[in-house]
Amino acid sequence: MIRVGFIINSRVPSKDAIGRGMPFYRLWTGWDDCGSPMSFMRFHWVGDTLRRSGLADYRLFRPGLPVDAVVFLKSMGAQCEELAETLRSQGVPVIFEANVDYYSVNTTPDVPIRDLAPTEDQRRTAIAMTAGADGVIASSKHLAGICAAFNDKVFVVPDHVNLSLRPKKWGREPYRGGKLQVWWSGMASKAFELLVAAPAMRALKDKLHLNLVTDDLIAMQSWRPDVRTQFEQFLAEIPHTVHPFRDVKDLLRKYSKGGIIISPRTLDAPYNWSHTEWKITLGMACGLPAIASPVPSYESVATVAGEGTVAICRSDADWQFAFEQMLDPFTLATRGIAASDVVERCYSTERVAGEHLKALQSILSGMAS
Repeated sequence: MIRVGFIINSRVPSKDAIGRGMPFYRLWTGWDDCGSPMSFMRFHWVGDTLRRSGLADYRLFRPGLPVDAVVFLKSMGAQCEELAETLRSQGVPVIFEANVDYYSVNTTPDVPIRDLAPTEDQRRTAIAMTAGADGVIASSKHLAGICAAFNDKVFVVPDHVNLSLRPKKWGREPYRGGKLQVWWSGMASKAFELLVAAPAMRALKDKLHLNLVTDDLIAMQSWRPDVRTQFEQFLAEIPHTVHPFRDVKDLLRKYSKGGIIISPRTLDAPYNWSHTEWKITLGMACGLPAIASPVPSYESVATVAGEGTVAICRSDADWQFAFEQMLDPFTLATRGIAASDVVERCYSTERVAGEHLKALQSILSGMAS
């Protein structure tokens, strides 16, 4: 059994970390990733799956933990670099797992929020962790291509959906109130991306109902004033409901009511090109066909899902045509079946856990040879 320790979101367990809020006992158990519940949860899904299989033991890293390798999941910065150097000096392989493009220099002069423009320090430390690792696991082919400039051992492992969280029965109401139910979920700070689909939704506003699953929309206050004004006007025109995000299980329960999942993205900033497919595969797992911007990971899903199951939209006309197609009940039902099928075949936790383990095994065997 391969023993693997994980550092998640740069939370290195150390005596210094106690002063930053880490309970002292985490020096013996590993620091739980309460700073990013999503990353911690997805790590646990994979870890639990592999532990049950008897193939690998994935645990949060702690000092003194016997390990065959340590994975730094989206973890960078001075403490991570120092720990990685120490581990390698002790003969412990280090793997860097990348799921965000901190490598590309932003050329967009005025992004709506700061997060779309990685800092120079983020870029420097991302490159340092990638170049110094014994191998890299990237969450998409697009990101793998970027990482390959700094490390010649790069493996692609997609994101995953824990299908056990789906409701056993799906209460289908895709045209509730006579309107196609359109679902979008995400951080409220990035809800401005819905403006990409705004012209098409305005044209069909009498036939659509937008459901936003998110946190507090007060986050709009951090946007550029012109973007905030555009979004407020959009919400004033489009029939919509804002649902509070609670957890993934509740989100899947909402999705199981039926309709479609959308993921419009602003792609003028390089940062946005590296997103995983999770935003659409969560909905697809519950039988929702997807309409999305041409993010590379979305296009990969579209390729294996079958015609129309993921409609990739490059223009306002594409968005409107895709929405109009989903107004047909037969098309919606047929593509919904294909959507859940592709997630079960390619993006379930069990499937992706196996791919993650294979990538680790390949990195470790390459070092041994």
